[in-house]
Amino acid sequence: MKITVIGLGYVGLTNAVYLATQHQVMGYDLDYTKINDLQAGRDYLGEEYLEGFLKKNKKNLSFSDQVENFLAISDVAMIAVPTPEGEAGQSDLSAVYDALDKIIAFSKKQQMVVVRSTVPPGTLASLTQYVAQKKRDDLQLVSIPEFLALGSAINDVLEPSRVVVGLTNMGLKTKIKSLFGYSDKIPYLFTTPQTAELIKYASNSFLATKVSFINEMSQIAEVTGANIDEVVEGMGLDSRIGASYLKPGVGFGGSCFPKDLKALRTLALSHQLADQMIEATMATNQHQVNRFMLRVLKRFNGNIKGKKIAVLGLAYKGSTSDVRNSPAFKVVDMLTDQEAIIFAYDKRATFDFFNVRGEKPCLAYAVELTDALKDADCAIILNDAPELKALKPKDFIKLMKSPVIFDGRNLFDLTKVAGLEYHSIGRPSTKR
Repeated sequence: MKITVIGLGYVGLTNAVYLATQHQVMGYDLDYTKINDLQAGRDYLGEEYLEGFLKKNKKNLSFSDQVENFLAISDVAMIAVPTPEGEAGQSDLSAVYDALDKIIAFSKKQQMVVVRSTVPPGTLASLTQYVAQKKRDDLQLVSIPEFLALGSAINDVLEPSRVVVGLTNMGLKTKIKSLFGYSDKIPYLFTTPQTAELIKYASNSFLATKVSFINEMSQIAEVTGANIDEVVEGMGLDSRIGASYLKPGVGFGGSCFPKDLKALRTLALSHQLADQMIEATMATNQHQVNRFMLRVLKRFNGNIKGKKIAVLGLAYKGSTSDVRNSPAFKVVDMLTDQEAIIFAYDKRATFDFFNVRGEKPCLAYAVELTDALKDADCAIILNDAPELKALKPKDFIKLMKSPVIFDGRNLFDLTKVAGLEYHSIGRPSTKR
């Protein structure tokens, strides 16, 4: 097949490089710098294995900031554009409609349109009505939500846990299976568009709820002297629960969980439905970082003015440069409010963090990890980047003025932190 992918972010690009293993794929994006990188075989996302796929499948891949010629010869058009949070918490679908307008204007007859962007339930029905108004009933719209995780997106698209397809024309089943070419071990669920769209939101919301739940349990563990690691182990052994996403920490961030929770809440409220679970999940996430930082302040008797604080990990997770909704923003703001001297470090995300937060009083961006830790009074760990997990107690002891560590991701075994004053999430603190 000939496939046009509109939007070359995480979803669009990872789908494009995978589909190019079997089809002729043409990727379109408005960002010319991004297009230049991709034409040169460079992975601008920094996603594991992505550059290898770009180079391996270059004969079947082309990229451009012009889409007209692509769409004119395509069998399938895939919409993978962002759907950011709108002013009232709803999903902003303007980019989806812009992409559809291009397809309507330039595509050939009988083209299948695959919506991979995350869209609220009812969106495909609205898009179908829109297409009919434009006299393009020949376009066959389907909703196939993605379930990718940043840092493992290539593996997730190579071997997805499931393929959920929302469609009204069941005659498209064979074409959709041919499009992805997965083995028989990958389950497909063919359902209505509204159901497929809700499955995406429900999945992300449930995972976010698991994170907030275990974070609330970690708070109880801290005040009772329990160990949250063993609580997670005990819960995870129950096949009804499982251990995935029961990882205590300083709170979730990223683009998906916060945005999708707000969109689902807005949808529920628009229909006068209760949203207690969604509200509780969001509130617990906000409280978690506040509580963590109150522990830091309490350790220094409420006075960190002039203290050098190393803030390690600015992206919301260590395998990405994505800083959207990162807990680091709130941490840095709280520290600057207290007039601490902050040295912030992230091997991959410093530039993106600076572009959002910019300069602040008493905030410096460390080029090297050792620069952030040198002579620091305290280190605050906020993500699980490999270089942070590789740190040893001797590194903190050698570099810091006082090796006081607040670990918001529980990176280290409590039996291997000798010589440190070590505080983590839901586990007993250790003294030097």
